[in-house]
Amino acid sequence: MKRIIYMVCGALLLAGTATAQTASYSLGGLHFSNDAMSTADLFSISQQQFNFGTARSMGMAGAFTSLGADMASMVVNPAGLGMYRRGEVALTPMVTIANASTPGTNSFESNSKSRFAMGNFGGVFNIYEGSGKCLSISMGIGYTRLADFNYNYSFSNAAAQRASIADAMSVMLEAGGIGVNSGGVIEQGGRTNWGIDPFFWPAVAAYKTYLVDMNDYGVWYPAEIGANAMIENGTSVRSRGSAGEFTWSMGANLNNKLYIGLSLGIQSIYQKKSVYYGEAYSYGGGNGYDSGDMAVDADGVMLDEVMQAMGMNQQVRLDGTGVNMKLGVIYRPTPALRLGVAFHTPTLYSIERRYEMAMSTVALGPTSATDQTTHEYTSDAVSEILEDDGPNTWEFASPSRLMVGASYTFGPFAVLSVDYERAWYNGIRVKGMPFLPYGQTKSDFKQDFKHYFKGSNNLRVGLEVRPVPSVAVRAGYGYVGSMLKEKGTILSQPATETVNYFTAGLGFTLGRSCYIDLAYCYAKNTSTEYMLFYGNRYPDTVSSEPAEIYESERFTTDLKRHNIALTFGVRF
Repeated sequence: MKRIIYMVCGALLLAGTATAQTASYSLGGLHFSNDAMSTADLFSISQQQFNFGTARSMGMAGAFTSLGADMASMVVNPAGLGMYRRGEVALTPMVTIANASTPGTNSFESNSKSRFAMGNFGGVFNIYEGSGKCLSISMGIGYTRLADFNYNYSFSNAAAQRASIADAMSVMLEAGGIGVNSGGVIEQGGRTNWGIDPFFWPAVAAYKTYLVDMNDYGVWYPAEIGANAMIENGTSVRSRGSAGEFTWSMGANLNNKLYIGLSLGIQSIYQKKSVYYGEAYSYGGGNGYDSGDMAVDADGVMLDEVMQAMGMNQQVRLDGTGVNMKLGVIYRPTPALRLGVAFHTPTLYSIERRYEMAMSTVALGPTSATDQTTHEYTSDAVSEILEDDGPNTWEFASPSRLMVGASYTFGPFAVLSVDYERAWYNGIRVKGMPFLPYGQTKSDFKQDFKHYFKGSNNLRVGLEVRPVPSVAVRAGYGYVGSMLKEKGTILSQPATETVNYFTAGLGFTLGRSCYIDLAYCYAKNTSTEYMLFYGNRYPDTVSSEPAEIYESERFTTDLKRHNIALTFGVRF
């Protein structure tokens, strides 16, 4: 099976700088993916689910393309507003709990995150009633949560490994044509220190903290990590935020047979993500200065100072808005059967992005030049806190969506609803970017989505049963299919590939005007594979040099989500 690696902010193969021979490079991974928008970022932001909203819609898995008279209609099929016979206001607070797991690893921080949120609030108002073809028109205004970005995951490798991010950073510095001038200042094409392209900041920070260095021949290498080092690494990701939509909708009832609707949605997106990576080095179980555990370089010479650990912190903030429209129709061929169709235009987003990073290392030095077997001091090195706060507005269009649904009402006792949704993720398009990511063009994003992504097939099924008129029992199932053409595609970060969710709910009618609904949703999100880092160098075909491959293992991080919602509603 073909393996595809997406560069975080560059092409899969970067053109090498002028050396003894032409080389090509592949650079990327979770910890080299944060300076610019990547394919995985656009993919993740565009993923939205419709099982949030009111507790009634959540309890029925969001299968509301052909159902109506619920505020969920505003973000699913606005034609459902035409079925309102009375006005309504409602409020839906909810609690979300996310638990992450990464098979084959050990966690070192909490992998659980709970959050109080607002699932839905708003009102629907009957603004026209007539006796002709158009029997009524209803207007809705409200907010609905569409995606949750609250999660934690952390892990360390169960067994030590020899691949180090310092090796990958050495390749990265070579690929970027970055060197050190006679004054010891690092530079790239006339730019020095932090004027260098932010894609290379992690590697430059590694030089600043003595993790990597350049030898007399102009070759980058891990500076104070012994060739005999065993390396344990750890990763932690903490994300906060959500996506939601403020919606204005209109729905009309034509002869109790045909219902038409229109929505204008203004989406709000916020995410703050903190990404940590660390390595610890041991030498036969010791620190590199214990007898029998000496840290040596590739030639067997003992190092003057021995690296003990490194840590890198990165933070990304996304804050933006989007606008879209939804058109919908519901037709009732018989009083019991409803058929619905809705089309969602692409959401046009404008996202502001901020990036920060810093690195630190700890090394040990010997007691003296004549006593290399013991250590006397610890050497700490910390880079500056770097912030890329220049013009960073990214504009892109999310997938368009088509929904079709059918529902059947069994008198006053039950209703069964089934929805099918098609979302064209291969249609994601970048409309504007503040700068060209290193080694990539605007058209590369388009080609990536056309070549590697496809439309997803999503299914939602909901059932509501009323054992007595004032009580409703609900259940549902939802499935979100893969958006990737090829299973095993590796993205720069874990992105949700498939979702299976199960829902249940209860509804209580309290007199003529008030009601309370309660719902629970369990969702299992299966992620794409990803690497922590990779920095590989491939000599030209006529060279006798071997390829240099420095990459982490592959990982998958899956999320299990529990959502609990409670709706308070008043009809008038």
